[in-house]
Amino acid sequence: MSIQNGKMWKRLVSFLDKYSILVAAVIIYGYYLLTSIELIKRPAVKHTFLDYLFQFDSLIFMWVIAAIVMQLQKYRRQRAEDLEYRKKVENEFERQRIHLRMLDDITKTLHETMNNPLATISISSHTIRRKHESDRELVSWLDRIDTSLKAIHNSIAEMKASQTEKIVQQGVQKGQDTKLISVN
Repeated sequence: MSIQNGKMWKRLVSFLDKYSILVAAVIIYGYYLLTSIELIKRPAVKHTFLDYLFQFDSLIFMWVIAAIVMQLQKYRRQRAEDLEYRKKVENEFERQRIHLRMLDDITKTLHETMNNPLATISISSHTIRRKHESDRELVSWLDRIDTSLKAIHNSIAEMKASQTEKIVQQGVQKGQDTKLISVN
């Protein structure tokens, strides 16, 4: 039974939220009708302007209250939308942070995995170069090895930078898309 009451309550709140101006108008005009009946009941009594004003003074007050309630509902909706937008942005930043951390871990692992053999090759190359400085052909091959080592090292650094930029660009694009959606 409480589930049905909960559903009914949600429907009622939803209806009041959607059609609050209509509900306020019905209540206010209903009140206006009830107060008018008292004036109509006593037609023999002469009524002054002040009698009418005092009879309907709460009507103005009710319209003011209805306007305030409408503004509060508008403020509540805007705040809920802002909160939802903020959550989306925070989730996107958290996702980007996780991607960047994963990318950094992968790059570090790749760098460590490749750096040890590359360091061994580089040290061996320098040792061979010192021992055989006079052999031009061997020095030429060692230069090629050193150039290849630098290229591999630069490729790893460029891959990390490229992936980082891609993740940031995706986040910026999603942020702009989310902003456009929330504006519309």
